Order: sequence, then C-alpha cells, then structure tokens
Amino acid sequence: MCQGCGCQQFIKEGKEAVRKRALEIVKELRLTPANVDDYECTETISDMIAPFGNKEDEVYRAASWISGLHEGGRSNRGERYQAHARAFEDIFARLPLQGDPKHITTNYHQLEQLAREIDETTIASLDPKISQAIQAVNHVHEDRTRQARLRKRYGL
Repeated sequence: MCQGCGCQQFIKEGKEAVRKRALEIVKELRLTPANVDDYECTETISDMIAPFGNKEDEVYRAASWISGLHEGGRSNRGERYQAHARAFEDIFARLPLQGDPKHITTNYHQLEQLAREIDETTIASLDPKISQAIQAVNHVHEDRTRQARLRKRYGL
C-alpha cells in the first residue's frame, strides 16, 4: 500500500468506505473498461520520465552514467525528455477527464489500491458499468507490454 494517495484512510474505515470512495472515483474519472489502459499509461509515462529528474545523489549519478552507456550519454537527454513530455501531454489529453494530472493520477492510483479491497460479491452487486470498470482496474497490470507500446507509439 502506498502512502501518497490516501487510500489507507478509506481502508481503515472499512469495506463500505472503500466501496463508496471507489464508486466516487470511477464516476469522477469517467472510468470504463475501454479507458482503464489510458489511465494506467499516465502512471507508466510518469515512471518513464522519472529518470530525467535532477537529483544529484550518488545513485542518480551512477544510474545516469550507466544509462548513458547505451543511450549515447547526456547529449540527447533534452530531446529525449521533450519526446517524453509530448507523450505525457498526449496521454493526459486522451482521458475523458481533463485537469490537474497529479489530481487525476492520484485518484486513479487510489482506485487501484481500493479496488483490491472490494470482494467479488460486492463488485457483482454494483451497477454493471462500474463493476466492469473496477474489474478492468483489477486486471490492468496483467498487460506487460504497456511500456513497449508507449515507446513505439511515441518514438521513445
């Protein structure tokens, strides 16, 4: 369980709080089985951008140097970052909900955590569209090709 999204608060409050918050998020994000992958891509592209950060600790310096062995060094980091930034903007533009990327992805991430806490009986009792969206969230990580698809789609 993560600390940043606030899911622990709802989990501690019990199953009904988890169910209620999950429904709120599904509705707010306009989440459907068809767009769960788009929301998951927001997390994936953010993870792909993270190495371009500017931390100057020993680990970052070593990782940057090692990465440079295969990527042609830092000379093209600015260009590569711009390509990733364009992909980030495009991915967020595809979502049915527009707004602050941090808010959107935090809510989606919270839903991922909460969805694991909802049992099959409860999921089955929900509106079919919401039930299908939550089931899709629970299975979204089964696709191990997401990062490769993003790299191909955006030339990363």
